[in-house]
Amino acid sequence: MANEKCAIWTTTPAQILEDAGEYLVFDSPRAGGKYWISHSALSEMVPYNDRVRLLLTTWLCEQRRTGVDIPKVKSDVLRLAASRQPLTVTTRMTAGLKYLGQHIVELGDAVWMGSGGFAHTLPLLAETESRNLNELSQLFRMLKEQGFVEGQFNLDGSARVLPTARGWQEIEELYRSRADASQVFVAMWFGEQMSDAFVHGIEPAIRSTGYRAIRIDRLHVRAKERPGTEVTFLGCRGFAQGIGIPVIWTCKNTSIDDLHFDRRQYSHLVWKSPEDLFVQLKNRIGATIGDGPLSKSQN
Repeated sequence: MANEKCAIWTTTPAQILEDAGEYLVFDSPRAGGKYWISHSALSEMVPYNDRVRLLLTTWLCEQRRTGVDIPKVKSDVLRLAASRQPLTVTTRMTAGLKYLGQHIVELGDAVWMGSGGFAHTLPLLAETESRNLNELSQLFRMLKEQGFVEGQFNLDGSARVLPTARGWQEIEELYRSRADASQVFVAMWFGEQMSDAFVHGIEPAIRSTGYRAIRIDRLHVRAKERPGTEVTFLGCRGFAQGIGIPVIWTCKNTSIDDLHFDRRQYSHLVWKSPEDLFVQLKNRIGATIGDGPLSKSQN
């Protein structure tokens, strides 16, 4: 039913896709899309304030961007969300601008936001970590002041916005900066037992998709060669840290039960052999990040 209330925000519209007794699966625009939530976490949500709900929503959006279609919310995820730092205002403005770039199909089209059932309002609230329509409108007013958007802003917080020429240039630059990044930073346990995983799994998967693998134990050399280059983290056995750029987590099947509680909620590529790791990692990189700038020169 589409008129259910979102478990996180207690707002409508939302839809319960599955009720399995111990958990529910929701599709909620206010939470940015689909999510799985246990009944224990559902009961623990009651006393949480909007700050935690905002941080949890941002975590859900981040999970979906890494390829997790239905992120799972358990009790440990709630504790993790409560400990997160809010997004900076600049990051939130960037998220709003990228949203326009993703959802405007033809030049001249605009995105409407308001309290009267506009389809983009709730997803924009989710993506920009905004509490309400007035806060969301203020973010876009600041984007207008910087020359990135134009449009009509009303006193009730509703607005009609679209990127300016400068805004489209900025949107293209945001995506170009990721596409131009050739380095993938690999954070893992570099013991002899993991040598085959790197040599026959991780490194060739990264190379085949157009990137260069940079190991943490060799970082001091690479950092001098290409300082300031954006990198992507690959975490093996859970040693990667979220730093605001794409992260792909991997774990050998024999170690999945040993993951620390604050990393279990992330979607891991669980692999059995280096060859299995190669296939899964190559597919995940292609699906969530795309081919890198070295792909044409290497293939």
